[in-house]
Amino acid sequence: MNKVSKYIDFFNLNDILIEPIRERLLVKHYKKDEYILEAHKGANSIFFLVEGTVEVLCILDNGNQVCLNVLKPLEIFGDIEFINDEEILFDVIAKTDVTLILLPFTVARESLNNNINFWKFLAIEGNRKLLNTNRAIFYKSTLKAKDIFIKYIEDNDGYVTFKSLDELSSRLNISYRNLTRIISYYTKTKTIQKNRNSIKRL
Repeated sequence: MNKVSKYIDFFNLNDILIEPIRERLLVKHYKKDEYILEAHKGANSIFFLVEGTVEVLCILDNGNQVCLNVLKPLEIFGDIEFINDEEILFDVIAKTDVTLILLPFTVARESLNNNINFWKFLAIEGNRKLLNTNRAIFYKSTLKAKDIFIKYIEDNDGYVTFKSLDELSSRLNISYRNLTRIISYYTKTKTIQKNRNSIKRL
């Protein structure tokens, strides 16, 4: 059994990624912090995340970077671009080393257009992703900065890494000065442990 079939069996995708198309599927690996998709560029595949974690990021007009969603197995992206035939809306970056199954658009259109299980799967996953994104935007617009910070750590299993505090502040849409105060507060209360490029929930 090849790697594609193992993932399909493990995630119970047999009715979606059917046997006749499996030899046309691709398995790709991305290293941590590597761009998988870039905003405003074309897409040609639906991505099934089978190992690791990715972030969906939006660049605001002021240059700040906001995390809209964190995806984990089994979640998908590229589906909106497939359905609407439009360019990529947001950056998708590997938060950890990741493994993806790629379903080329051409294969989906040729072989899955009449597969009700495939379209039902896209509808369910697309709706779930939309709800998660809306929830993230709601939290960022209504929660206090301290709550946004601690919730972000919790949403990432209690551990986050970053290149710099500038980068993390942009990711959370919190000012650098405010972020340093928040980190100091939670460090003193022994809620978190901060190292050079990581924060861990205690």
